[in-house]
Amino acid sequence: MSSPIPGALAWAVIGYVAVLLAGRFWLVGGAAMDRLVNRMGLWSIAALLMYRCASTPTLDDPANQVALGCVLMNTTYLYSIGRLVGADAEQDVVRRHQRNGALLALAATASIVLTATSARYSGRSVDLRLVEDALGIGCAFAVPLTYNTVVFTRRCLGALRDVDTPRAARIVCIGLIGSNVILWGALALSLFQPATGWPDGPQLSLVQAAFTLWVAIDSTLLAMPLVAELVLRAGMDRATRTCRRLLPLWRDLTAAVPQIVMPADPRHGSDPATRLLRMTVEIRDAMLHLGPYLPPETDETQRNTVPEPESDRALTDYAHRLIRAAQARKAGLPPAGTGAPPPLPVIAHDFDTELSHLMDLARVWPRARAAAEPADRASVDQRTTGNRPERQSSMRRRMLSSIGSSSISSGANQATSCDSSETASSPPTGRPSRQIENSCRTSPSA
Repeated sequence: MSSPIPGALAWAVIGYVAVLLAGRFWLVGGAAMDRLVNRMGLWSIAALLMYRCASTPTLDDPANQVALGCVLMNTTYLYSIGRLVGADAEQDVVRRHQRNGALLALAATASIVLTATSARYSGRSVDLRLVEDALGIGCAFAVPLTYNTVVFTRRCLGALRDVDTPRAARIVCIGLIGSNVILWGALALSLFQPATGWPDGPQLSLVQAAFTLWVAIDSTLLAMPLVAELVLRAGMDRATRTCRRLLPLWRDLTAAVPQIVMPADPRHGSDPATRLLRMTVEIRDAMLHLGPYLPPETDETQRNTVPEPESDRALTDYAHRLIRAAQARKAGLPPAGTGAPPPLPVIAHDFDTELSHLMDLARVWPRARAAAEPADRASVDQRTTGNRPERQSSMRRRMLSSIGSSSISSGANQATSCDSSETASSPPTGRPSRQIENSCRTSPSA
């Protein structure tokens, strides 16, 4: 094994590309663009492995000749990617161009291998030689590679000229164009090396080193969808984090107006952007439904407001009123008014501004809800305990009345018993006897 690139570095690049490629096949291999990128990665690993299998770093080694063919196959997928993102983005057309490009790459590879094999059997070397065989191999390799990479570079330049291209896509395009420039420079030096004698060393060394760097750069840049998918699955993307911040506000408002919650769309699944849009619309609908229930601004609302900066005071007051409106509707109370006031102190005319306002409301919502709970409990306690002294006085009067009635009934019975005894045994003088009086006092009622 002989190579101008140290073995540790070469195997590190191969392992790095293999890990990224495995992740792409696992997570982002569904779209047509992703399939093209994944297959390009397979050809990149094949070319790097063939370079490691070469016994000499010259064009005379068959492994290096096959590696050149793998590089050409790699660039045909790069060409297809450029066509897919261009104006002629018909998948059938791109598939046909890819098939034709692959056939041309196979033909060029066969030409390189046959020409080098014929020269080797004739005892001629094609490395660093200005002979027909070397020129034929150079043209068979350089022409398809340059055409494919130029087409892709033009697509990247078009994306950079488009004002609607996101910043991340611009960074990727700039990196891909830079890697193509490095590959073109190494190819030009390699083609002119037999005539100029510079740089020293085998003719293929520059191409191999440039291609290894090209693969590392392109694999890193084209792994951006993989990183985005990993971030999405970890719940760390912007839309998911925004949904988590809106969740307490959404949960409290939709609990008061549950009929506005839309059923999930199975076509979009759990797409965070769709979920964020749904939550925003449902919060807005709930606030519109709760508009008639909003209580007027009173001193009580101001007392329930936790200390806030001046810029947040109006928003916090509105949060308190919205909490009261949600509680009133859940309790089945009639609306407080006939009109629906604006859902927020500031009216938004686009989605981003509206989302920003809802995020501000969600920021003060937990504190406003925590401040409203003690007031609600005090109100409930006042309703449940406000008439307790009157109830206790009424119960005391009923108990005394019951005891008094019972005592009157008992006294009447005792008086009847004593009168009957006195009538039966009293002396003629009409005075009651002491014994009968004592027995009436101590005997139980008849």
